[in-house]
Amino acid sequence: MLTARMADTRVWKTCVGAIVNLLEEAHFKFTPEGVSMRAMDPSHVALVDFRLSSGAFEEYRVSKPLGLGLSLVELDRVLSRAKSEDALLLEYEGEKNRLLITFKGTSSRRFSLPLLDLRESEPPEPKLQFTALVEVLAEVLQDGLRDSETVGENVRFEVGEEGFFMRAEGDGKSSELKLEKGSPALLKLKLERPCSSMFNVKYLSDMLKAADPKEPVAVSLGQDLPLRLDLRIAGGKGSLSFILAPRIESY
Repeated sequence: MLTARMADTRVWKTCVGAIVNLLEEAHFKFTPEGVSMRAMDPSHVALVDFRLSSGAFEEYRVSKPLGLGLSLVELDRVLSRAKSEDALLLEYEGEKNRLLITFKGTSSRRFSLPLLDLRESEPPEPKLQFTALVEVLAEVLQDGLRDSETVGENVRFEVGEEGFFMRAEGDGKSSELKLEKGSPALLKLKLERPCSSMFNVKYLSDMLKAADPKEPVAVSLGQDLPLRLDLRIAGGKGSLSFILAPRIESY
């Protein structure tokens, strides 16, 4: 049995709206402690880790651990129909092997999605030795990525004693975003060693679609290492994390 109700559809709507750019389908695990999903994108460039504790729900009942394979494309299409004032209800219909999704607002609207037979195994989280951590307002990162998109496909993240920088170059053009120490948008800077890595702009832009512009995003970096983004969701009762492989420059 599964019954999970949230007063606000935005958590699922924004998170699935971001994840669907990386994955077409995913296996969600519902346990008494909450919901989780970890998966690698088909190109093995990005890893997604989605977690919602049971406390993020107004009502949450799971009689035993349950795995649900879902088409994220179809789930995103259904969630796009939610209105801002709607509550969200998720239910598992075992006899018909489908997930029921109900939006409750001025009216009650119900959708059903068939479940997919997906492998339950999830990839392990990579063990990475990051040497820098910054917390930056999401809207600043989003602005920096939009600037970078006008220049090229890649953006370089750099962290040093002076602060955090985003730089892009291409076809004689360049863009730069500086967040120096003391900037109100640079909420935290922890540095063991200065580092620099380059990443694909589109992947980062897709990931940050789930971020509230006024909320902080934690960015973990190392020299030419993958990047880790950590987003707080559901008022801190959940998290959405991404790990993205760097672009290696050829000389």
